[in-house]
Amino acid sequence: MMYAATVSLVALVATALASGVTAQTVTRDQFLEELKATHPVFVSHRMTADIESEDRNSYLGAEDWLVRSAFGITHSEAAFAGLGPEKTTGISLSGDVQRTFWSTGGRLSGSLSFYRGDLTVDPAFGIPDSYYETQLGVVYSHPLMKNKGGYLDRLAYDLKQYDIDYSEIEAVETEEDFLAAAASRFLDWVFLTEQRDITLERLSLSEQELERTNRKREAYLVDQADVIRAEDAVRFWEQTLELVGVDWAAVQAELAVLAQADTLFHVEPAFDLYVLEPLPSLEDSVEHLKAHSRLLSAPRVRVEQLQHARLGYEETAKPDLTLVAELNAKGAADPFFDTLTPDRPGGALGLEFGFPVENRTANSQIARTDLEIEQLELVIDEVSLTLASALANVHTQLREFEQVLALNVEQIESAKLRTEEEHKLYNQGRGELTFVIQSRDNEQLAHLTYAANALAYHKLLVEYRSLADQLHERAE
Repeated sequence: MMYAATVSLVALVATALASGVTAQTVTRDQFLEELKATHPVFVSHRMTADIESEDRNSYLGAEDWLVRSAFGITHSEAAFAGLGPEKTTGISLSGDVQRTFWSTGGRLSGSLSFYRGDLTVDPAFGIPDSYYETQLGVVYSHPLMKNKGGYLDRLAYDLKQYDIDYSEIEAVETEEDFLAAAASRFLDWVFLTEQRDITLERLSLSEQELERTNRKREAYLVDQADVIRAEDAVRFWEQTLELVGVDWAAVQAELAVLAQADTLFHVEPAFDLYVLEPLPSLEDSVEHLKAHSRLLSAPRVRVEQLQHARLGYEETAKPDLTLVAELNAKGAADPFFDTLTPDRPGGALGLEFGFPVENRTANSQIARTDLEIEQLELVIDEVSLTLASALANVHTQLREFEQVLALNVEQIESAKLRTEEEHKLYNQGRGELTFVIQSRDNEQLAHLTYAANALAYHKLLVEYRSLADQLHERAE
């Protein structure tokens, strides 16, 4: 017959349903967890914080011991005869170590040097023609005002932590946006599944109606026109089911590739579109958003970073008062081994003091930082208002959709009753098949409208969860 279905998705779905085969399913949460585990966006954004962390660790090198050594040869001749040695040749070898201590701001250095001198001199002077000299020294400087406690030494290291915190917040926010888009696409798959089932049911009813119409035609109870109308209805719903099936398979393939999971090609989505979720009041939602939103936390981190940097600028404006202590010992003799035990100790203790007269650099940096903090606080206020207004918009729509969905249920019940009445009239010979078909179409349209509104509701719910930072929390 002209209305016979082709070997297609229509036949496959009908066969599966008739045989009672239940397809394996995947929930939205399972799909999102699969994405978290496999999609590179989550790995790449986590690496941003790791990169910043390694950059921060590089500052630790400022506390490393610095070891240096030097070797030199010198030669000089007297400018005037009779005044000192005619020639002097020397060989020196020295080494020193230095370290900065962030906990105190102090600097420690130690040095050790060896020197051998060869002289060309008149013996009458009684000066040896060669000698050895060894010198050992230790110097420690400790800040008493500026950089006390090593604040300036570790400032760059401390400030870098805020960059790490900011990148982590930004990464989670980007991941959540990605998950929100994926969750919304999964809901499209759910809707297409519902649309397919509704269309399949409508096709089944059309086929039953055609079968009844054929029997009535054989009994000469209806005209051939009714048979043609019934056949047209079957063909229309077969075509509709085919088109829905194409969209359904396309979204399934899209999600399977996105999640890098071939198993999605063999499952169907499991999600109840018609279940409503409780929402807190708008006031509570906005209050929670202002206190916990990542989009507000990010600029707050920058404010804290600027406040920390400002303390550093204040520190540079302080006078530089440094305590310096030095110990040394020297030894000079011939032969060389006698110099290895320096026997001439020395030392010094003093204060170094300095200060910038006008502090224009530090004062300008402080003033600029204050302006940047003020600007960021205004940005926070702006973002807070924008987020609150967006949340109010979504929250209000969700509340309204609850009422719309309730009306959809009533509309479906009304459409069912009308179909029953139209069918009774047609069976009694007091109605037309056109009205029956039209009534069934209206009933199916009511179901699709209900499903479409439920889809819109759950997409809004995803948007609400994303705005409230409830869709994704990174595991520590």
